[in-house]
Amino acid sequence: MTIRRQYSLPNCTLVLEGLSDGSAASHLDIRPVLSILMSAECYVTGLGEPLSGGREFFESLVRAVSSYAQEFMSGVHYPDRYGPNVGMVQLHRIDGNLHRLTVLPAETGSPSQIDQKTELSAKVDLTTVQLFDLVEAIDQFFADTQTLPELSLQLTPISKRYVKSAEPLAKRSLPAVVGVSSLALAAMAFFLVPVPEVQRPRDPVPQPNAGGQNLGTPNPGGSGSPDPNPTPAADGLLPGDQTPNAESISPTPSPAPQPDDSPSATPQSSTSPESTPSPVSEGLASPEVAAVPITDPGEIEQLRGKLSQQIDGVVKDKPPVDAELVYRVSVAQDGALVGYKSENSAAVDRSETPLSELLYKPVGSRPPAEPLADFRVVFAPDGTVQVTPW
Repeated sequence: MTIRRQYSLPNCTLVLEGLSDGSAASHLDIRPVLSILMSAECYVTGLGEPLSGGREFFESLVRAVSSYAQEFMSGVHYPDRYGPNVGMVQLHRIDGNLHRLTVLPAETGSPSQIDQKTELSAKVDLTTVQLFDLVEAIDQFFADTQTLPELSLQLTPISKRYVKSAEPLAKRSLPAVVGVSSLALAAMAFFLVPVPEVQRPRDPVPQPNAGGQNLGTPNPGGSGSPDPNPTPAADGLLPGDQTPNAESISPTPSPAPQPDDSPSATPQSSTSPESTPSPVSEGLASPEVAAVPITDPGEIEQLRGKLSQQIDGVVKDKPPVDAELVYRVSVAQDGALVGYKSENSAAVDRSETPLSELLYKPVGSRPPAEPLADFRVVFAPDGTVQVTPW
C-alpha cells in the first residue's frame, strides 16, 4: 500500500510518496512508517509544474535549502558549499529578495555543466517568503518521526576563517595604539620624577628647658613612674605647675583668725602648750582657705528650713537634754551640715551632740572656699530646737 505524506505551507507544499518496510510493528501502527521513498514533489506558488524527483533529488533539496538558509540568515559565505561535491539541487542569491533554485539532471552532479549552458531539469526564482516556507516544510518533515526516520540532517558549524569582521582594521587597531602610547607616556613621566633621598633616622637630641619649668604631663595622684627629666622647683612651684600661686610666693603668712570668725574658718586655738583641739568643733575649714559667707536672705531662709528639718528628724527619737545647748552651725549651699562649734559651757562639756549624726561625711573632698551660711542652734531642755541665722 502506498503511503502519502504532505507538509503544507501558504507558499509551498511538500508531498512524499513511498512504502513501508513491511515489518510487523509497522502493520500494527495506526500511522505506518514511510521508510522507502518513491517520489518527492515540491509545489511552489506561481509555478505551474512542481519540482519532482526521487530520493536523490529529495536529499539534495534538503541539504541545499538548509545550508543556504543558514548562510542567508547568518550572513557568512561558505565557499565549500559550491565545491566539487555539490548535489543536483543548487541555490544562488540573485538580489536582496530573489533566490534562484536550480535542479540538474539526475545523471550529472558537476556545477561545470551550468557554465557550459547544458540542459537543466528546472530553474525557479523564489522570493524570500517562498524560500522560508520551503524551509518550514522541510523542518516539518524532520519533525515527523514516521517518515524516513533514517534520514537526518548533519549540521556542522562554520569555521571562523570564513567570518569577516564588520569593523575596519583601523578601528580595531586603535585601542592597541592608544594603550601603547599611554604606556610610553607613563614611562616617560616616571622617568622624569626625581628619585627621593633616603635618610637614616637620627636619635632625638634633648633640648634644654629655657624657662626652668617641667612641661611634661603631670602624673595624677602621684602614682606611676617618675619623670625621666625632672626639673627642680623654683620660687615655691611644685613640679608640673606652670603658673605660680599667689599664696605660695607671698613672704607674709596669713593672719590667724579671730575667735569671732565664722566656724568655717580655722577653729579657735590657744598658744598654751597644754591646749588641744576641742572634740566638739568638727568639720571646719582649713586655715589656708577663707569661706565666703552667704548674704542672700532668701537663700539663708531656705537653708534654715533644711537645717530645721534635718535636726527635727534626729532629735524626735532622742531624750530631752538636761541643760540648754548652744551651737554655731555652718551649712553649705546644697544644705549639707559641714561644721559646728560649741558656744556655751554646757555644749562644751557634753561628749555627745545630736549634730554629729548630721555632719557631712564626704567621700572625696568639698570645694575649699565654697559659700557657707552660719546658724545659731539652741537645744532647750523642754525638747524644742531653735534655729536662727547667726
